[in-house]
Amino acid sequence: MRWLRRNLKNRFRRALRHPTYTAKALLDDLLGRDERFLASILGSTPEDVRTFLNEPSTRADFAAYIRSHDATLRTAFHPGNDAYAKKMLIQYAAVRAIKPEIIVETGVASGISSAHLLLACHLNGKGRLYSIDIDNGEYLPPGKSTGWIVPNYLRSKWTLQLGDSRELLPKLLTQLGIVDIFIHDSSHTYELMKFEINQSYPHIRPGGLLLTDDSNFNSAHAECVEALKPATARVIRNVGIMKKQ
Repeated sequence: MRWLRRNLKNRFRRALRHPTYTAKALLDDLLGRDERFLASILGSTPEDVRTFLNEPSTRADFAAYIRSHDATLRTAFHPGNDAYAKKMLIQYAAVRAIKPEIIVETGVASGISSAHLLLACHLNGKGRLYSIDIDNGEYLPPGKSTGWIVPNYLRSKWTLQLGDSRELLPKLLTQLGIVDIFIHDSSHTYELMKFEINQSYPHIRPGGLLLTDDSNFNSAHAECVEALKPATARVIRNVGIMKKQ
């Protein structure tokens, strides 16, 4: 698992802070539990999911490009700047397996997740990513703009809107009508998380996915699962996953 080897340093630091969580996560990796669950909701196989998780590290051009910016990413600490985190690769694997037409995400920062989602669309030969970011610069390296790390060759499939998602998201969803995947990765306050889930869920196509990054920060994801009653719901790597009926 190339992504796991690349993420060893971050795993070690996380283990010092959260030993129980890290031990469980490592066991899940070794036993392939995450891959089996993802395969079950993506209509894929655990082997295909594992291939997708490794894929960004095996794309020589993309992997070298991301590695060339590692030092810059470290100047602005933010969990979303971890270029080898499995929770981000889960999003990537979902896009590769489902091959969606429309993806909407909130929260961009440097654009690590956005770059991976766009790479998945590029390799699929289809799909477009719509991103919303508040653009306050809080999690950006000095002198960098929102989404700066997204490679130029992937930007043709990307629409980035800057502003408050409480204003922009309802307008975007009305404009798009139906989306295949929605990803919440903006500010993880209870109010905003619940707002974005409730706004986006009616627009997700049957069988589509809603992913909530850092869903353990509050009870919004769990409450929405109870109210919306998706076909499948689970949290892996602190990513809340709902598959719509």
